[in-house]
Amino acid sequence: MGFVKNIGRLAGTAVLYAKVGLSGMTPARAYRMARYWISAHLLGMNIPWLIEFSVTYRCQCKCTHCSVGDYLNKANKADEVTTEQIKKLLDEAAALGIPKVDFFGGEPLIREDIVELTRYGAKKGLYMSVTTNAWLLTKEVAAQLKRAGIGCINISLDSVSEEKHDSLRGLPGLYKKAINGVRYCYEEGIPCILSTYVTRNRIINLGKGKEDNSQLTKIISLAKELKGTAIRILFPIISGKWEHDQAKEFTDEEKRLVIENIDPSFAFIEGAYSVRNKKKVCQSLSGKMFNISPYGDIQLCVTFPDTFGNIKDKSLQKLLKEMYSHPVYRKNKNGSCCSTAGLVRK
Repeated sequence: MGFVKNIGRLAGTAVLYAKVGLSGMTPARAYRMARYWISAHLLGMNIPWLIEFSVTYRCQCKCTHCSVGDYLNKANKADEVTTEQIKKLLDEAAALGIPKVDFFGGEPLIREDIVELTRYGAKKGLYMSVTTNAWLLTKEVAAQLKRAGIGCINISLDSVSEEKHDSLRGLPGLYKKAINGVRYCYEEGIPCILSTYVTRNRIINLGKGKEDNSQLTKIISLAKELKGTAIRILFPIISGKWEHDQAKEFTDEEKRLVIENIDPSFAFIEGAYSVRNKKKVCQSLSGKMFNISPYGDIQLCVTFPDTFGNIKDKSLQKLLKEMYSHPVYRKNKNGSCCSTAGLVRK
């Protein structure tokens, strides 16, 4: 029975990947994906799957759960990497065989060059995506991103309640913007992943069949109703505004409860490589992704404040080699940490 269930989950995951990854496939993108698969899986090369590029920390929201809350007061447009510096980084990523780049933040749509940068990366065959709160995601912007070759747009949705979502984000009117943003993506034929996070309150009654009235199940149902392509679920990250609230971190049992009660053809935990044997594995600590700050600093992930050099000073290839050989990375390799306090930093 367990074998059949695992096969079903693998099949569901394959369906989800196909919905998100195959839409809008181009020969250049197909080449990048095939090259990565051969290099990483057949040849065993250590190549990240994803660059999470926090192109700005500027944001309209004041989220109570913001994972980059400590950075917001220092956000400075003048110090951000330039358009040309980002293009150079995209050139290097393509040369190394990294297939995917997600523009993150802050709020990436604040940058006036975001469509230009998306187009540049897409022309190189990189799978380009944007993670947004949708405040600036008008129908026109969605159409521009579609023409630029965007692979996917991730839209944050914290609650099925308009009042609650806007309160958590500190921005009245944002819920309607997010809902409309999902619809614009559907109309433009852009895969749209809704992004939400879970807390203990949100999983009460999860997995109890007809009695399942959990907030998480309601958000998943709304995502389907809006014709979203999928929903990404984030466990509590003990960083930013939650850095000193260790009690919010989920236990392994709580994580398994969520993992075992979501439809893998529609819902997934954080990212493509996040779950192995029903346990969460940190993508950053397994070498599948890394973050670049708005100022060019290389980080394990956006929530980890220590840096491993800057793209303005060294090549991406050299920076990655130094990060993966650094004692901090080696001591934490293949861990499941989602807490800046839980990493070995000596």
